[in-house]
Amino acid sequence: MFMLDDDLSLRVRRLLSGQHRIDDLDRLYLGQRQRSGNRPAFREVGDFVAHRDGRDKGLLTQTARDVFVSFDVWSLGLRGLEPSRDDIVRAAEANLRLASDEQLRAGCGVGRQTVRKRLTAVIEKTGRGERLKASEIQTLQYLGNHFIWKPAFTGDQLFEEFAAVLRANGLIEDADAAALEGAKAFILLHALAVMHGSAIVLDRGGRARLFAGYANKDRWLEVKVELTMPGFDKPVWAPIAMFYTDLQPEGHCH
Repeated sequence: MFMLDDDLSLRVRRLLSGQHRIDDLDRLYLGQRQRSGNRPAFREVGDFVAHRDGRDKGLLTQTARDVFVSFDVWSLGLRGLEPSRDDIVRAAEANLRLASDEQLRAGCGVGRQTVRKRLTAVIEKTGRGERLKASEIQTLQYLGNHFIWKPAFTGDQLFEEFAAVLRANGLIEDADAAALEGAKAFILLHALAVMHGSAIVLDRGGRARLFAGYANKDRWLEVKVELTMPGFDKPVWAPIAMFYTDLQPEGHCH
């Protein structure tokens, strides 16, 4: 461990001095992803560095799968199909993970913990064919019949976690904060690059491609997942942002 930390410390010193080397960031992720604590964005990028092809677990994979389920079930009506009870339950469970606390309170009238308890009761009752309370119907209608999406994480979250992991493992001190801030753009661009061109495995075996770009109204650099939606008269692709930054292409893309 001491030899590993000596190597990582050398790489951090280079990063802080303004030397932006891809291999240094790769090693910093690989050497610390098992010691990253409860910092899922850092762990996710580290896992992409280690295994880029056919990701079948992790924060981004779960978020993309949830978004696919949310859209798939919500769009059944557009395709002239009726959702089954299992479809609605799948969508409700996915949307509970996707929805923000504010969305849950606006749609269900209560906080996340109460919504989770209600949904558990709904699943049990509908499985037994029992009548639902009005509050349970409200919860089911919101979670089971809406399309909700969110990114898996943002550039700010990744950078904050990157700094926190280095600090927790004794590789930087508070005095290094300004120098590390100078490397933020490089850290985010590296994350965009390691995710671009990869793919995730969806629940039912399909694959969804990840690609970097800036096709959004603010032209922020981001990574989107390309979800293919079956059942329409013509092929439908839904590019959904999974990771976005506050970087624009000018000065960063050539």
